[in-house]
Amino acid sequence: MISICDSRNVIALWMASALYVAAASSEPVESKSFTEEDFDWWAIQPVADPAPPSVNDGFWGRNPIDQFVYEKLGASGLKPAPEAGLFELVRRVYFDLHGLPPTAEQLAEFERAAAEDIDTAYEALIDELLESPRYGERWAQHWLDVARYAESDGYRADGYRSSVYLYRDYVIRSINEDKPYDQFVREQLAGDEVNAEDPDTLIATAFLRNGVYEYNQRDARMHWELIMNEMTNVTGEVFLGLGFGCAQCHDHKFDPILQKDYYALQAFLSTTYWPDGQRLETPDTIERYGRELVAWEAEAKPVLNELQEFRKSYDAGVKDYSIKQFPPDIQDMYNKPFAERNSYEKQMAELIEKQVIDQIGRIIYVKQIKTKEPEKLERYDVLLSQLKELEKTKPQAPPESFFTTDISTEPVPTLLGGRYGKEMVSPAFLTLLGLPEPKITPTATTTGRRSALANWIADSENPLSTRVMANRLWHYHFGTGIVPTPNDFGTLGEDPSHPELLDWLTSRFLEGGWRVKAMHRLIMTSATYRQTANREPSELATVEDPMNRLMWRFPPKRLSAEQARDAMLVASGELEHREGGPRLEGDAPVRSVYVKKLRNR
Repeated sequence: MISICDSRNVIALWMASALYVAAASSEPVESKSFTEEDFDWWAIQPVADPAPPSVNDGFWGRNPIDQFVYEKLGASGLKPAPEAGLFELVRRVYFDLHGLPPTAEQLAEFERAAAEDIDTAYEALIDELLESPRYGERWAQHWLDVARYAESDGYRADGYRSSVYLYRDYVIRSINEDKPYDQFVREQLAGDEVNAEDPDTLIATAFLRNGVYEYNQRDARMHWELIMNEMTNVTGEVFLGLGFGCAQCHDHKFDPILQKDYYALQAFLSTTYWPDGQRLETPDTIERYGRELVAWEAEAKPVLNELQEFRKSYDAGVKDYSIKQFPPDIQDMYNKPFAERNSYEKQMAELIEKQVIDQIGRIIYVKQIKTKEPEKLERYDVLLSQLKELEKTKPQAPPESFFTTDISTEPVPTLLGGRYGKEMVSPAFLTLLGLPEPKITPTATTTGRRSALANWIADSENPLSTRVMANRLWHYHFGTGIVPTPNDFGTLGEDPSHPELLDWLTSRFLEGGWRVKAMHRLIMTSATYRQTANREPSELATVEDPMNRLMWRFPPKRLSAEQARDAMLVASGELEHREGGPRLEGDAPVRSVYVKKLRNR
């Protein structure tokens, strides 16, 4: 069964137009009024910093987290579970922070240290694991999942993305370095506007192009609209915890999110461009590569030129054929001189160019020449042999681009249309919040809109984004968040089980400079985290809290697919550690985060 929200891409197929989606609401968006209930929505209230509740003499806790948990348990007549045994606790910590089981030697080492002082040994173990490269490999997998990371395009073709692994390595590196989360956000939404000269920052913007890409979609308008909608939806869900996608075709049916809010969010992203063929390296490295390549091409020029003559007519024919597959007006955009195209026309032309390049790359020249010009085949084979020898000395090219920027400094208009006519939608935040217009400062090459969005998301006063990240951290430690629906803080999601605790954690997160490692230490040193999972629910717990949302024991968790595979490699002694690099095949004895992830397989 397809839900209302999940059907939005199907709806887009018949609602597609040049720049807007037809509105489905029966009234102009301006007439929408919000209720008191809308303004009381818990997720948009300012983050408070509540004092931990007072507890009675039976308190078992170790830090303020436990005071919030203990109060809720007591109100329901429940009690916390005993502390986990040493083996259970150590195994939990290793799987949690590294995604790997402890070895016999590591367990024995902890037992020796715990014999003197278990609390000191436990805290030292957490610090040790956080400083290991294995920590970033495990926690990067969490982010890669929400960022819909894969190494192929999806759909039937499922084309390979040869340099997307650089984004994976960026995430691992950022997490190991304990990069502040607000900086992490800014780099992923607008790294090109933060520091376009730094390839380590530029690759962060691959976040915006990690989604599915249909390379051979001839309806260019609809294709780009689906891409824009996917970027809008994932930005709203990952960073803000809001189901913006349900407001794509009409005002949200359950949350106070207007259809206009959807396109106001999309307007921040409307001028997006996915460049190909550029090199992700420092300017000095690219300049050196350029010199070496020029020297190599001078030596190879006779062979390259003759091969080019062979291939020229075939390339031209395929290019002409590819272009004619598009609607006539899209062809006109492509055939316009670059200087005469507006920003939207440039986006359309780039979509066509990607397909032209792909189609040319699929030509099997030997087969073409053998069929059409057999008398030239022998000479072509000789040239290929010569080129093969020359390529042994060809300089190694830096990785090609897989990042995001803007197509122009001229924003692509975002239009919302319906029975009351069309209106241009400017970048803006949720209408319900009543915030002023965003401050947008263009750069020399971009609109500056994505930076404005990133700065708002990474603002400590933003109640949505700050709570969302604090909740995600709890979610990954306990298997369920304080808000069990981490991508949806709206009415279609679930309310927080401990709202005061969520705000207290969020305040500590901001107080600590948006750094994640300190939050790990805070959560993992709590008595709540150190409870055993080996406790059956009492009759009272079965009635009062069958889902263990009040945390009367540590929730048992299944290993993820990556953890299960990596644990087998540890148990067999085969696991080999590596530090980033291109993906490897599934039979390679490396961590699963480095193994190829093809979207359709």
